[in-house]
Amino acid sequence: MADVKEMKENEFVNKYLNIKKKLAVQFENEEFDDKKEVEKMSGYNNAIVTILECINPIYGYDLED
Repeated sequence: MADVKEMKENEFVNKYLNIKKKLAVQFENEEFDDKKEVEKMSGYNNAIVTILECINPIYGYDLED
């Protein structure tokens, strides 16, 4: 991930928290068409959570704004 090397921690966290929130909405609205896409995006979401948890374990929880 180039972002890890190029971004400051706050920028990185904000970017990927926003992506995680968008994915949650897409999953809730069932916007993914097929099982492979659901699995791919679920894996992407899980990877984001894992990376954010390495920065701070609190990011593994669903946070409200």
